[in-house]
Amino acid sequence: MKRTKNVNRTKRWLGRLGGALTLAFLIIGGLFWLNLSANESEVVLPTFAAQAAAPPAQETTPSPEDESTEINAIKSTFTPIPTITNTPPPGATATPEATPTPIASPTPTSVPQPTVGLETYKPTEPTPFPAATPVESIDLPNGVTNILLIGGDAISDKDQPGTERTDSIVIVSINRELGTASMLSVPRDLYLYIPGWIESRINTAYAHGNAVKYPGGGVKLLKDTILYNFGIPIHYYAKVDFAGFEQIVDAIGGIEIINSCNLRDWQLKEPGLDINIEENWVMVTLEPGVHEMGGFEALWYARSRRTTSDFDRGRRQQQVLQAIFNKAVDLDLLTQLPTLWAAYQDTVETDMDMGKMLQLAAVAPLVRENGIQHLYLTQGEIEYRTLEGGTEVLGLNPTIAPKTFEQLYQVPDLNRSARQPLTIEIINRSGRPDVGYIAADTANWFGFDATVIQFEGPTAATTTIDYHKASLKGSYDWLVSWVFGVNQGAIEVDPDSEAAYLYQVTLGEDYRTCRNPLYAPRP
Repeated sequence: MKRTKNVNRTKRWLGRLGGALTLAFLIIGGLFWLNLSANESEVVLPTFAAQAAAPPAQETTPSPEDESTEINAIKSTFTPIPTITNTPPPGATATPEATPTPIASPTPTSVPQPTVGLETYKPTEPTPFPAATPVESIDLPNGVTNILLIGGDAISDKDQPGTERTDSIVIVSINRELGTASMLSVPRDLYLYIPGWIESRINTAYAHGNAVKYPGGGVKLLKDTILYNFGIPIHYYAKVDFAGFEQIVDAIGGIEIINSCNLRDWQLKEPGLDINIEENWVMVTLEPGVHEMGGFEALWYARSRRTTSDFDRGRRQQQVLQAIFNKAVDLDLLTQLPTLWAAYQDTVETDMDMGKMLQLAAVAPLVRENGIQHLYLTQGEIEYRTLEGGTEVLGLNPTIAPKTFEQLYQVPDLNRSARQPLTIEIINRSGRPDVGYIAADTANWFGFDATVIQFEGPTAATTTIDYHKASLKGSYDWLVSWVFGVNQGAIEVDPDSEAAYLYQVTLGEDYRTCRNPLYAPRP
């Protein structure tokens, strides 16, 4: 047997974000890892007037046909077609012209967090229905900072600033006292009440806020929409568009993505082609494997949704963000933040100043070691609602969704700050080299510590799991069995006090890589 490197790709830094917003945070890496010392911010929820402004001329509310199309796309399935193999796609190789000079990290100081609350806003025309009641704000623990990451859907210079919708929405919550972090992906088509306006998809809040000159602009209305419906205050935000995303990914030499399931969607034949010409598009399938991606491919991977779902799209967005941070750490770019910011500040829009960004130093290594909690609004949290007229939309389940919102502040059991890591040794006898890395990536996503051994010998027909303690209590055997596709009752308990790993998994020819974390069992 030949040992390979420890596969901790998925536990390196932040969880997985994507779409356009991913790349912004390579440059302002410290953005997520603030070491702010203030206590929780005060949250004020004034009563909203039950009024709404009429949509401005340049903004359109989605028609029933448009929304039905979106829902059908989310529900659709697909069959394989000619594929793109595991050969790395041709990513750009551009690098920054100037070599940034590392600087010393400043000593973190106490910085008060901004006060978060809803603005009192009274539009000019009444709404046809009463305004929704704001949910009760979730108690914010001491030491927690929430950051909203958004990606705009502007794709050319012809798009007017501030009019684009938010194509990607992710909430990052950092507990600087415990050194932990969580990410929550929000479907862009989630239908809810936008304060001072109407019920609509959440991705319309930003453009509407800019159009009606909402106090604080579109980003403030989006923050208020999240607070109003989720009870989660947002302290800071960062936003980037598609072009900026590609530019930054290419500037760092591309990223590594471990794809576990076939992904099929339309893709431009090459960057820069006119998106309105049908002949410029080709249908491709990205097979399971380890892929090197440039900005063009990474953006396609993060935004694809026509043949999967908006929920899986959120998972891939978090995945892309993690890959960018992996590369940032490998290149030691976080110590060069001021130089990078000077070069790329026109690409990223944020309400954080450099001083706040630089305060990442004290907490970032601990968060990286502890791992990230990945959360989604999917399955039970989301339910389909039928509006008057028959239009079907995505709405929040009022019973289950609040529990997920509360998890944003909770430290999961598998987080390294809460316990010793549950270790897994994976022996890949499937006959397919990438399979071991994919399996380890899936395990690490949940907080396990997985190491891969590529077995140089005969393949095994079936996948087996051995457990090296006397009792399975607290072993997460129900999750391990799902990750590796083995019946929970088939785990062999073999107490071995000398074993270096808690679990030993032998991957056989029967192992299927497509273990989408969205469908994993829950405790």
